[in-house]
Parts: sequence; C-alpha cells; structure tokens
Amino acid sequence: MNSNNNNNNQHDPATLMRHYNSKFSANHTRFHIAAIPTIHSDRNMKIGFVLYDYYPFGGLQEDCLATALATERLGHEIHIFTRTWKGEPPARGKAHILGKTGWSNTSRNQNFFKQLSATLPQHNLDGIVAFNRIPQADIYFAADPCFLERKKATLFWQKLGSRHRYYAALEASIFKAVPALETLVLTEREIDAFTKHYPISKAHFHLLPPGVSRVEQSVSMKLRNRANLRSEFGTSEATTVALFVGSGFRIKGLDRALKAVRANQSSNTKFEFWIVGNGNPTRFKKLAQKAGVPVRFIGGRADVASFYDAADFLLHPAYSESAGKVLLEAITHGLPVLTTDTCGYEYHIRNANAGHVLPSPFSQDQLNDALKQFIEDTKIRKRWSAAALEYAANQDLYSCHEFAAKLIEEILTEKSMKH
Repeated sequence: MNSNNNNNNQHDPATLMRHYNSKFSANHTRFHIAAIPTIHSDRNMKIGFVLYDYYPFGGLQEDCLATALATERLGHEIHIFTRTWKGEPPARGKAHILGKTGWSNTSRNQNFFKQLSATLPQHNLDGIVAFNRIPQADIYFAADPCFLERKKATLFWQKLGSRHRYYAALEASIFKAVPALETLVLTEREIDAFTKHYPISKAHFHLLPPGVSRVEQSVSMKLRNRANLRSEFGTSEATTVALFVGSGFRIKGLDRALKAVRANQSSNTKFEFWIVGNGNPTRFKKLAQKAGVPVRFIGGRADVASFYDAADFLLHPAYSESAGKVLLEAITHGLPVLTTDTCGYEYHIRNANAGHVLPSPFSQDQLNDALKQFIEDTKIRKRWSAAALEYAANQDLYSCHEFAAKLIEEILTEKSMKH
C-alpha cells in the first residue's frame, strides 16, 4: 500500500515540478518549467489527440501516442484521430483512421480538416490536443519547430509561393487564435521563436521535460547487442561505426553527413556509416556511392535502441530540429554525439560534455574535421561516453509524457470550469 502511494506521488504535479527544476538549477541552466496549476479533475474526460499520420519510429508520432496513453492512465478516455496508421494499433484507447485523399499535401490537409470538422463533434470530446498545426484544437503540442523562424532565410519570391503562404497561414491560425491556445513545447528556444513571430504571451506556453526511455539493461546485455548487430552486418569490432537515426533524412542533415563521410574516406581507421530510419534513400544513394566506405541504409527497426549499443557515435548534423530526441537516446546509452546547434536538445550534449556541437552558421569543413576526430580518437570517445552515462543518471530526461498528460488534464479541467 505504501509502495503504491509513493509511486502515485511520483507523478503528482508538485513532485514533478520540484524534481524537474531541481535537476536544471543544479546545473545552472537557463531553463525553468512553468508551475502546473493545482486544479484537479474530479471526473473522467473524453480527450481527442489529432495528428496527420501515425507510423512507427517517428518522434512526433511517439510523443502523441505516449502522451495519449499517459493521459489514459490518469483515468481519461482517449481517442486518436489520424489520416493513416501504420504499425500495431494502440494498446488502449481507440484510433480513428479517416483516410488520406488529395493530390498535394495542401489538398490532403484541407480534406483532413473537413473530415475532422464532421467527425469530432460526433464524439462529444472534452478537449482536443493537436500534434500538427491543425485547427479546432484546445491544446497544441509543438513537436515541430516554428515555421516562420525556420523559413526566415527563404528568398522573398519563394515566400510568395502558395505552399509557403499556406503553411504560414496555418501556423498563424494556431498562434493568432482567440482565445489563445495553450501550447506544450519541448525547448525554451521554441517559446522564443513563436513569441518573436506572433503576438502571444509566454504565459500560454508550457515547457516540458524530455521524454526518452530509461536504459535499464546490464553492461553484458549492451555488449551482447553490440556483438549481435555487428555480426548481422558482418562488421568487425575493430571497425568504427557512425550511426544516423531518423526518418526525415533531408531535415536531419543526411546529405551533410554523407559529404563528411566522403571527406574522411582516406582515414587510417576502418569505418562504416549506418543509417536507421524509414526515410526515402533515393536522392542520397549517389552521395553514399561516393562515400568510399560502407554505407548501410538499414530502414526502420523496432530494435533501434540496440543500434546505440552497436555504434561508436551518433552523427546528427541536422538543419533544424525543435528538440532532437535521438540526441538524448544516444547519451542514455553512453553514445557520444556529433550534432549542430540548430537542435533544441543540443544544450544537453554541451552540458554533459558528451560530444561536440557545431555552431551556426554551419560549415561543412568544420563537420568534416570534427568527424575525423570522432573516427580516430578512441580515448576522447571513451571520455564522452562516460560523461554521457553520468549525465543520463543524474538528469530528468524521461518524464515528458507523464508531465504533458497532467498538464492536459489541468488545462481542460480549468477550461470546463469557465463554461
């Protein structure tokens, strides 16, 4: 009985807030999470979660499903509305698959919005949480970076195009809404970006802790994972393996990574580059063929965590990432990280001293030089690995979805009290 009470207390809002803030204040970071309201729901609610498409291994998709299931554990009924669903159905709750029609992204989105307008009222929902920029929501989980900030360097004539104007208007519909939507964000830089471009108070943003899975396996299991995967690909223990994880190959900088690999093909160290994710490799295969070292397009894998054990470092030179959960997944496995400062979670790599963060503006030459060190300097990789594991053991990198679920409950409860 006491054990159950203790377990429940771990997820009450005051405990979560104290725990999260204590982790960050101890390391003198600039982050502070907003206090959660102390309003408690006295009834079970029916809550909708909306995203364009669900598929395994997507960061936004994982955040949506994990947050929905955490909300269900609080006692609420959950419904997920999406155009398509790939993979296993949710263990609990109900997924509503509305279909995907249209010849372009814009037309597919507009058709989805019409379907939502017809479907959502039928379910008498107490609230709607959107994980993409979708109208009709009560809460927006901003898993994607601010569109206007990301496109600020776009040429003027390109901004006049229908695609740019459409997505700019869609984002504006979220952040110029009256009353203002409550927005859950993964990093403080996204709060800064949104408030820079839209007249919305920071009081409407709620900063979440990260939400990766804890690594609770033994050293012997990690070594077994490493040996098994290297055996699967015929890769010797003496070979240095760089790992790339993610489905959005373009935005995550796979072209930059392949150019850097090619620049280091004459390294004296045996070297391979593994790419795990469901992205389309077509446009990258020519670069891969010129790399001069084995490049493996492995596709999506359910056992992606084992790849962090099998590789020697993560290579993630992204163009833009609102967060970059793979950076934290890597350091929880003790895997050093080479990334860019355009990733929201890059500060964790710097705070942990778990690798190297390339500054903006991006320089391909700097990436090439940094990759050379990662490939050849085993001593520094060991230091980074040890630092990563220590950091992961002493920081809250894990409670995002429980925290988000509690916030959703509080926001919707407060909303119901006003009506």
